[in-house]
Amino acid sequence: MGFQRVRLYNYRNVVDAEVDTTAPEVFLVGENGQGKTNFLEAVHLLCLGSSFRTRLDGDLIRHGADEMALTAMTRPSISNDSEIEISVRLRRRKKTILVNGKQVRDRKELVERFPCIVFCHEDISFVSGAPENRRRFFNQTMSLNSPVFVDLLRRYNHVIRLRNAAVRSGQFDTLPVFDQQAAAAGLDIVRRRRETVEEFNETFSSLFAYVSGIEDRVTIRYSPSWKGCDSIDSVVEVLNKKREIDRMMMTTTSGPHRDRFVFVYRDRDFSRTASTGQLRLLSLVLRVAQAVHFCAVSRGRPLLLLDDVLLELDPEKRRRFIEVLPEYDQAFFTFLPDERYDRYRRGDTVVYRVASGRFELFSGRDDTQ
Repeated sequence: MGFQRVRLYNYRNVVDAEVDTTAPEVFLVGENGQGKTNFLEAVHLLCLGSSFRTRLDGDLIRHGADEMALTAMTRPSISNDSEIEISVRLRRRKKTILVNGKQVRDRKELVERFPCIVFCHEDISFVSGAPENRRRFFNQTMSLNSPVFVDLLRRYNHVIRLRNAAVRSGQFDTLPVFDQQAAAAGLDIVRRRRETVEEFNETFSSLFAYVSGIEDRVTIRYSPSWKGCDSIDSVVEVLNKKREIDRMMMTTTSGPHRDRFVFVYRDRDFSRTASTGQLRLLSLVLRVAQAVHFCAVSRGRPLLLLDDVLLELDPEKRRRFIEVLPEYDQAFFTFLPDERYDRYRRGDTVVYRVASGRFELFSGRDDTQ
């Protein structure tokens, strides 16, 4: 799935326009703050119904306006030869998502139909940030591959919220029911995460070794909170033992929401010893592995959004990074004007110069490249 055109209205700093994107690769070239990343965010919104930059929908509306709208028409692909219209409308804090005029009630439908993977600077938090960021990355990976996992995660999180409320209010007589439900959903999550990490490592380790040039492999170690638990009864026993700690902390202190994922290099935590450049590269390869894993599991092809991610790589690592990108239905890249983007350009690549929220089609070659 790719886009033939994207129409924007009252969206951030972008001038109201319809942008022709009928190409497998679209390059957006311009200085910072001109609207390149905003456009990538718009594509992400159309694919998945959410921003990768903010949780506040009000940020998406142009200053001084009270509504915003994005509309796109997909282009035929190998898996779907029909056109689909997608729109996202935001008015007075109410978001409406339509696919061919029919309202989408659950964003899970979008994940399944319009898979999209974004590469951005904030991805470094997956390797150097809090453990919850790594959990979020693998939740994203598993949700892309299996929308069923979305329901499972929602079910578990709902039970944990109810259990936490019971702990805070001192309603301990209700905990046995919640413990059983949390154990059932949680063990399923643990099983799926263990299987996913095992499969993911086969792709990720070899990709990072190739792109980075590091000989010894970096692997991902999954460390579940419920160590050694393989049955509902064993999990319930752990929850019972931790009940006093939960009461003191006023929250559930064990379970998949406390699981850890560790990057291991030579039996040590790589995120603690790696340089900033290595961490940045690690986060980029994570996204590549996510896309490759999606292609292998779903046998589909995602849409890729790459936001200034080549800027900090040396020429050889840039070449290798581009080389290992999986097949995609469409890819959007952003570049600064002085980057040598022409070396990545193909014959049918569309290039836009972006300035002050305006998109100007650039048909020639840049002689400064």
